[in-house]
Amino acid sequence: MNAAALLGRLKPAKRERSGPGLLARLRRRRAGGDSDDAPRARKERRPLSPLAKRLLGAYAVLVLGLGGLGGWLAMNGEHTTEAWQAAIPRVEVAVKGAQPPTPPAAPPAAATVPVQPAPPAASPPAAPPPPVVAAPPPPLAVAPTAVVVNEPVTLTPAPVPGLVEDSRNGPLPRIAEDGRKPWQVYARPFPAADRRPRIAIVLAEMGISGVTTGNALQKLPPTITLAFVPYADRLDNWVERARGKGHEVMLSVPMEPQDYPRNDPGPNALLTMLPPERNMERLEWSLGKAVGYVGITSTTGSKFTANPDAVTPVVAAMKARGLMVLDARANPRSVAGTLAGQAGVPRAFADRVIDRDLSRGAIDDQLAELEAIAKANGAAVGIGAPYPSTIERINLWLTGLADRGIAIVPVSAVANMQKQ
Repeated sequence: MNAAALLGRLKPAKRERSGPGLLARLRRRRAGGDSDDAPRARKERRPLSPLAKRLLGAYAVLVLGLGGLGGWLAMNGEHTTEAWQAAIPRVEVAVKGAQPPTPPAAPPAAATVPVQPAPPAASPPAAPPPPVVAAPPPPLAVAPTAVVVNEPVTLTPAPVPGLVEDSRNGPLPRIAEDGRKPWQVYARPFPAADRRPRIAIVLAEMGISGVTTGNALQKLPPTITLAFVPYADRLDNWVERARGKGHEVMLSVPMEPQDYPRNDPGPNALLTMLPPERNMERLEWSLGKAVGYVGITSTTGSKFTANPDAVTPVVAAMKARGLMVLDARANPRSVAGTLAGQAGVPRAFADRVIDRDLSRGAIDDQLAELEAIAKANGAAVGIGAPYPSTIERINLWLTGLADRGIAIVPVSAVANMQKQ
């Protein structure tokens, strides 16, 4: 068999074995696959479940909503921002003495500047115009301000020359040769023209505890009068700090209580069993422990202050030294204030002990009673101790006192104002 015949037999078989060409198969796959694969594809394309359809619908709604919101903001964003800012409440507070804001200067208007002809060559050059100096702004008109009682006041530094005498017990107060008296010179100023009812609050027993005393100095307003015990550690330092903050200061002199000696008032207390000379020595021991106080009081002398024979020499000493007396009325039958008034010594009476009961409600009730007494009599005095609850209730009470038409004052501002 020749080669041509052999090739003729092989070509048909090769075409049958090879089947459709590669290009044809690719075309069929692009068009949808071979006829054998089409049924399999149709079997795999199952319809979507109802849940899938709902999820696709929700997604489409979300996309459409976000797109609509973005378009609306793009068109109305500026108006919305202005409305939102306008809805925010604003308060403008005028600060006293502050300069009003200077409005921005308007841009200068365009103007045609005429061209001046050049001067002749023979003429001397013109002198430059003098610089324009802006006139200084007029001074601000400051309206007279009322005295703010609770602001710190600089008290007269102590000791004042002429108001002190040296002794073996330390510097003692005295009346100056020109008639000035310590209770007036060392007092915290208060305007005499203020006709409102007055209340003085005196916190005694200051200096016994350094922590309590420091807390009182930190938290109490300067209109509160502070009475220090003479045997406190660093008493002169405490008194100086108190006066530096504007507090009027007294001495709380230890005196004999009813249950003495079971209740001991401390060293060098004034006792009814001692002769007047011995009590005067003890009194000078107390008076020489500090300087700058306006007078004395006592929260312990329930027995001593009820004894006229024991109190009379003390009142005489206060008159000779130009000091005032605050009768704390540790005993309702105390005669200290009455004898001081009869001797011409400036005096005041404690109308209420504000913290005998340390509950908040009880302290508030005592402070309210002081208001009623002040409105009825023109003046009232409350006395207490520097307990944290006492300080807290005093500060809260003071916040609305001026609105109720009552002035909080140092104890010297109520001297001789109270009825017997």
